[in-house]
Order: sequence, then C-alpha cells, then structure tokens
Amino acid sequence: MKRFSLFIVINAISLFIVSNIMDSMYIGSLKALLILTLIFGLLNTFVKPIIQFFSLPITFLSLGLFSLVINGIVLKLAFSIVSDVHLYGLFNAIIASILLSIANTIFYNIFDE
Repeated sequence: MKRFSLFIVINAISLFIVSNIMDSMYIGSLKALLILTLIFGLLNTFVKPIIQFFSLPITFLSLGLFSLVINGIVLKLAFSIVSDVHLYGLFNAIIASILLSIANTIFYNIFDE
C-alpha cells in the first residue's frame, strides 16, 4: 500500500510540474489531477503492454524510438478519458511523456528508500 501511495503522489507531482512547464497541457483542478494520475497508472499497467506487444516490429526497426510514441499515445489517451484536462497534439504528448519520465525518475530517486 505504501508503494502504491508513493506512486500516486510522485505521478501527481510530476504531472503538475509538467503541466506548468508546457503551455499545451492543462489540468483544471486537484480532483482532475488525481483522477488523471489513477487513469494514467491503470493505462500504463494494462493497455501499454498490449500496445508494446503489437508494435514490437516497429519498435525493433526504429531501434526503440517508437516506444516514445507509445508513451505519448498512452498519455494522450489518459487525457482524453478525464474531463477538465487537455493535452493538445501527439507531438506535445510525446514531449510531455519524456518530461514526465525525467521528473518521475528524479522524484523516485529522492523519495524511494
């Protein structure tokens, strides 16, 4: 339970920071941020592995760079499910997923013992 709580807090903080950095990303309220964090976690757990499996040949041919596109698609999908949040464009979703990964890595290294 502690690990799950840490996951929620770190992803919520990272999403908040990335939304403040990027003009193309909008999160309207704390409630929307928490719902977005939960939906994004569920999509990463259940949907992303399926997408990765079916796009394995493309990922192999692009030397792994297509995984950035997959991360952007999953993030864009999470934003399309939750109301009161917006992310404009797939390219912006890819950039946001890169920034989100960097922020998550930094926060996990700080808070995870």
